[in-house]
Amino acid sequence: MKKDAQGRCFGDAFDVEKIVLQVAELLKDKKAKDIIVLDLEDLTSITDYFILATVNSSVQTKALIRFIEEFMHQNKIKPFLKNEGHDSPWVLLDYNYFIIHIFLKEGRDYYQLEKLWTDAPIVYSDKGGLL
Repeated sequence: MKKDAQGRCFGDAFDVEKIVLQVAELLKDKKAKDIIVLDLEDLTSITDYFILATVNSSVQTKALIRFIEEFMHQNKIKPFLKNEGHDSPWVLLDYNYFIIHIFLKEGRDYYQLEKLWTDAPIVYSDKGGLL
């Protein structure tokens, strides 16, 4: 469980992996592409999971953010940090235990987070579901 600089945990206890996989499925249902979930728990202290997805437009980005925020609200999970630059090629939603990265294709190609975290096990892919 991740903590802030003062050692505080955020939100009520919840099954992080279950929520992460539900978010991945929500992204898939809403037509995001190239969705993968990386398990970073043993590799870094910043978060437990990265969820990466590619979208076709900033309009789709805004819609996905709205769906994610509604889902999180229903599950009583508050964001730790939110990047509001919806017109950016990369939008980041930080929920402390997991970080959601929504990319336009050019942003995904440019930043290549998968290559930076090649040691991280992939626990979900939209190509094959749970791995």
